[in-house]
Amino acid sequence: MVNRKILYLLLFLVALAILAFVTKNFKLNNISSNESSGKQAHVVKFYDEKTFFEGISRAKKDVTKPDYLVTGGIVPHHLFVSFIIADFFYRLSLQNPKTIILLGPNHYEKGHFEALTSLYGWNTAFGVVEPDENLTKTLIDRNLVNIDEEVLPNDHALSVLMPFIKYYMPNTKVVPILLSQKFSEEKSEIFADNLSKLMTKDIAIITSVDFSHYLTSSLAKEKDEMTLEVMREFDYRKLYTLNSDYLDSPASIGTLLMIMQRLNTANMDLLYHTNSGELQNNNQIETTSYFSIIFH
Repeated sequence: MVNRKILYLLLFLVALAILAFVTKNFKLNNISSNESSGKQAHVVKFYDEKTFFEGISRAKKDVTKPDYLVTGGIVPHHLFVSFIIADFFYRLSLQNPKTIILLGPNHYEKGHFEALTSLYGWNTAFGVVEPDENLTKTLIDRNLVNIDEEVLPNDHALSVLMPFIKYYMPNTKVVPILLSQKFSEEKSEIFADNLSKLMTKDIAIITSVDFSHYLTSSLAKEKDEMTLEVMREFDYRKLYTLNSDYLDSPASIGTLLMIMQRLNTANMDLLYHTNSGELQNNNQIETTSYFSIIFH
């Protein structure tokens, strides 16, 4: 009997040791130390070196700095089109904003608030993207966002973009925000009212959104035409009824459009519009479609 108790105790201690090791390893894999500032930073998981540099090499090189101020934009978060993402941030780097507010979908509907943010940095292959702590804390104080350091790094919506931001704009800070599908038009109005008053010429607000999902290329194009018309007409009533056949975050797009209207920078320049089926010359596969748009 004594030997059995000792055995159970040893097994229990071994289990505790394994649990402690796994927990420590998990934290190390998700959070690193930013040695330059002593602050914590999320490890960017959604990064592929080959895909990243293929995108960089395909991004247009003949872009000149526009004679207007880019205040907002829409960019994909699917690394399949890394060249579109690279092109977008290369263009934005010519303006070199001090801060980028990033909006994107909470794909997995995790967390306990409909607008989630982070005060950690983002550790990329090119260094740490620092958070704009002052602006983020202002939004927290106004109860517009809540901190969630678990959800944000595990959702690709914003994490995918961090290496591009650091590569092209090494000193730019970010305010990352994931919005729930439950984020209503009314909440977007409140959000837009607040953000538009906090915007300066040194801040750009970018939405990380993919559009039509799971349809063939031809069907996706049809849906995209409707979505583009909804955006051009600022038809919020219609926008907030659209599902994944059209886009993955009506709230992110709606909030951006509302801010652009409030800032009188609703001029829209379409840089790219395509889908994964079109890029692979295959109309039979399920696709994701992409827009790259700047507002000024």
